[in-house]
Amino acid sequence: MTDALAERGPVRGRRRIGSEVNTSLPVYHQLYIILRQQIKDGAFAVDTPMPTEMGLCSRFKVSRVSVRRALEMLEREGLIIRKHGVGTYVAPDPADSGKRIAGLMDNLITLGLETKARLLKFEVDAPLPSFASSALGVEPDAAGVQIQRLRLYQNKPLSLTDIYLPARLAGLLSPEKIDGRPIMQVLEAGGLKPLSAEQSLSAVTADDHAASLLEVPIGAPLIRLRRRVLDRDGSAFEFQQGLYNPDQYEYHMLLTRDNSSTRPQWRHIG
Repeated sequence: MTDALAERGPVRGRRRIGSEVNTSLPVYHQLYIILRQQIKDGAFAVDTPMPTEMGLCSRFKVSRVSVRRALEMLEREGLIIRKHGVGTYVAPDPADSGKRIAGLMDNLITLGLETKARLLKFEVDAPLPSFASSALGVEPDAAGVQIQRLRLYQNKPLSLTDIYLPARLAGLLSPEKIDGRPIMQVLEAGGLKPLSAEQSLSAVTADDHAASLLEVPIGAPLIRLRRRVLDRDGSAFEFQQGLYNPDQYEYHMLLTRDNSSTRPQWRHIG
């Protein structure tokens, strides 16, 4: 069996590295994503050679062809330097090695983080995806407001955000009213009074649309933040989904240890 065939799972697709789960992502691209993240995380010292091609083959159980293609992608991106007869090294000064923004993005913008927001979509009668209609408590086939914006920091794409609102709020917004502020501030200026929110964080991979706008490879890891906002009556009126480039952004929280009960736990304080 050839290396290429060995790396394919059943006919449904390729296997995911380190798993028996199938994926449509080529093995070399999976390896590229893994190594790229390890480089970003400082897993390899600049003055020490990275594992050899054969070492990477053995470690990740992939073919040498896949290893070479992954390394070629990293080299084109300027993340590694390959020295014939010497080894492969992490580039000392990757072009995108700046510090990441940390914190809740809406708060950072309010406090003066200089970003630019580009309005990509504004529809007042958009069909809501099922996850948005469910979060807003409207009928599965309901239409509503969809706003999509790309936010940039230092002229680099930082986040791609979709905001969904029930149709009854369409009159509060227009393309002219939407500037660089968080949408919630625009809604508050229109009279809405949010009381609470619930949100979740997860890791997802970039599809072709998100990859193109955020300027990352297809399949690159992204941080996904989903937030549902409730008013004083406990009714949901906004659902937001943001995709963030982890090279530029990380979600930072402060925790305190609460030992006031028989079941100590961490509590979020900021």
